[in-house]
Amino acid sequence: MKKLLVLALALCTFTSYAQEIEKEKMSNAIKKRMIKKGKASPEDRAEIDSKKMTLKLDLSNKQQIEVKNALLAHYKEGKDKMNAARKSGKEMTDEERQKIRAGRLDAQIALKAKMKTILDDEQYAKFSQMMERKMHKGKRRGKRRK
Repeated sequence: MKKLLVLALALCTFTSYAQEIEKEKMSNAIKKRMIKKGKASPEDRAEIDSKKMTLKLDLSNKQQIEVKNALLAHYKEGKDKMNAARKSGKEMTDEERQKIRAGRLDAQIALKAKMKTILDDEQYAKFSQMMERKMHKGKRRGKRRK
């Protein structure tokens, strides 16, 4: 009887411990998903993306700060435009959608030009390759959704 009680107690302990670990893993997964879907704040996104770029492009401290500021401005502008479009609440016409797309491309061009001034030639070449892969990856995801 004692053995059975000890076995049941051990089983309950291990089960509860495993559930705690699973909850921690889920919360980390939820955080990652929030960042991927753009629900993270512009500050968080700029921080994470600048750190990723630091690792991949070997940026100096000055470059890190400039890149973070450029990304922060870019993300804030995008979020403001997105909020303005959502607050209007009305159905957009094709002309309005086209205007938003053109504005988004203009913002990307401006970010690319800003990065060109911050990064040296070798770093900028790597940055361009990273952006090409990122854009190509997004196009593939869009095809799967439909």
